[in-house]
Amino acid sequence: MLRSRIATALVLAPLTLGAVFFLPHQAFALFMALVVLMGAWEWTAMMRLVSRSQRTVYVLTVLFAIVVLQKLMAQYQQWVFAVAAGWWVVATLLVVKYPRFSKFWCRRPSKGLVGLFILVPTWAAMVSIRQMDQGPWLMVYLFLLVWGADTGAYFAGKRFGKRKLMPRVSPAKSWAGVGGAVATVLLVSALVQPYLHFAKGMSLSIYLLAVVVLFASVIGDLTESMFKRQCGIKDSGSILPGHGGIMDRIDSLTSAAPVFALCLLLVGT
Repeated sequence: MLRSRIATALVLAPLTLGAVFFLPHQAFALFMALVVLMGAWEWTAMMRLVSRSQRTVYVLTVLFAIVVLQKLMAQYQQWVFAVAAGWWVVATLLVVKYPRFSKFWCRRPSKGLVGLFILVPTWAAMVSIRQMDQGPWLMVYLFLLVWGADTGAYFAGKRFGKRKLMPRVSPAKSWAGVGGAVATVLLVSALVQPYLHFAKGMSLSIYLLAVVVLFASVIGDLTESMFKRQCGIKDSGSILPGHGGIMDRIDSLTSAAPVFALCLLLVGT
């Protein structure tokens, strides 16, 4: 399993960085749309859609939402990310109270709507960040925050993780893991800060930004875990050996990216 995870990561990392740094804007938007649509296909399994035609209709619905959003992004992108952040506040409540409200969101139409709130803003955020000044490097910083937090949480949780974070949602996650993740993102920010030219006076704000993005990423991870637990599945898919599906790889990013984009738009870069 570990060997498969490493091999897959060695393929994904250069592919992702190559897209971030070298693809033209429109090509990058198409690349991200493809990733999101693959995630949408996996999401249909959590909606318990069985027939290929039903699953295809949902994927096309997500594609239509992306096309519509592309037309509105220039004027309303801050509102798009504000709505997305609002959804993640709601998701936090659902995760904390699980399984109390599951009878409402376990219905197929509710899951379909949730999928739109998760997937479409992810596409918008990635495209928006890429267009900003220092866009590719800001994306690398985001990746380092999300994946660094995941790594820090894993090792801290493995060593010290006795007190569980949300045992009803994800029994493997612990408060020690959260502490390890916080330490990691603060370290990443300290190392990255000299190389990113943030707005004047943001030297302290970058650490607050890192912690906010971290907690958003934790909620994204827990939210997907909650939906998978309700569906009785371990992984969202099997396309990535050692990692599961696309959604298993980007679950933290689906919440972190819109929150990161919103913060950058609010404070400036």
